[in-house]
Amino acid sequence: MTRRSFLAATATTAALASAGLDKISAADNPSSAEEKTNGLRPVLTGRPVISGPAPDALSILQPLAGTATGFLEFSVNGGSFQRVDSENDGLMPFEQHVLKFRLPPLPPGNEVRYRVKARAITWVPVDQFVHGKIVSSELETGKDRTFRTLDPGAGETRFVVWNDTHENSETLRSLEKLTVAHRPDFLLWNGDQTNDLHFESDMGGQLLTPAGVELASAWPLAYVRGNHDTRGPAARKLHSFTGTPDDRYYYGFRSGPLAALVMDTGEDKPDDNPLYAGLAAFARLRERQTKWLTEVVREPWFREAPFRVLFCHIPLWWLREHPGEYSKACREAWSPALIAAGVKVIISGHTHQYAWLPAGTNQAIGQLVGGGPRPPIATYIEGTATRGRLTLTMQNLDGTIVEKIEIKA
Repeated sequence: MTRRSFLAATATTAALASAGLDKISAADNPSSAEEKTNGLRPVLTGRPVISGPAPDALSILQPLAGTATGFLEFSVNGGSFQRVDSENDGLMPFEQHVLKFRLPPLPPGNEVRYRVKARAITWVPVDQFVHGKIVSSELETGKDRTFRTLDPGAGETRFVVWNDTHENSETLRSLEKLTVAHRPDFLLWNGDQTNDLHFESDMGGQLLTPAGVELASAWPLAYVRGNHDTRGPAARKLHSFTGTPDDRYYYGFRSGPLAALVMDTGEDKPDDNPLYAGLAAFARLRERQTKWLTEVVREPWFREAPFRVLFCHIPLWWLREHPGEYSKACREAWSPALIAAGVKVIISGHTHQYAWLPAGTNQAIGQLVGGGPRPPIATYIEGTATRGRLTLTMQNLDGTIVEKIEIKA
């Protein structure tokens, strides 16, 4: 090998290592490399996450233990399996941390069976050639799982709300136990899932398999971005680990008698705060959401719902008018449209202090705020909406009910 070839091969090996790709020594010849392709480690890890949550805007995200490609198969009501590829311009996915599959629009209120199939991918240097050859493992098939799509026409819906878990393993495991027992139609994770998003390699564990819990493989997840989830250099990769409609963090959906709005309250300080070093532009995001809100509340699916609820991380009203504890900017921008549209309750987190602030003279909409990350202050919220009544029950992790709110249609 010439010095130039050696330096080029060395640079390529370093690049593969920095990308986190599994590699086989250049000393291996092609035949021995072929013998090792079936020995690559399994890549499917943890449970998939169903995100959306509306039947026409669902994604399934599969955490990975190594670099892989793959596809998803699904069937509706026991029908034949259909394949979903994440093909882009003729290329199948080649991902290191997560495979993300967008499902086609599905019929509401139907059972869906799904499974992920994937194979590990790596490159093997061949003789003196710099780029080598691609090799893969045998196809690995994940477990068959089922969920039910949300049904806008159902007479009842049940949901669960988590908030401000901040990577607290004990709290996450307790919330999982309560949620699995309840088996909701959907789970809403109301912001601050993380402390910050610094390394993309950590994000699967922060957002898809937190503390190894059952997050949303058997019911859809409605994801809400919190202010901590906007922090850190890897926050710009968040859309790869979430499955919101059109990869936006504001959207709406219907589940039975409930019309839900999800909106993004951004950071808890102004954009020009020195802490953000010029990286924040949430005022512009707030303006886009204000325009969207005035339009979406006119749509029939929303107007005709007996109950209309806003989910957002930072509350619009709070016990104290203290900057950082509530969002005055969002309240001023959004409350006129929310009031006109008949929104009766806002469910938030952020303060790490649970509270119920009923509507009154100086507050047009009821504000329910969940607790914080540590088990003594964490809360679990269950909601049930029928055509005549919306019941919200907030409890501590030990089952003690701290608030029970009933709203009539």
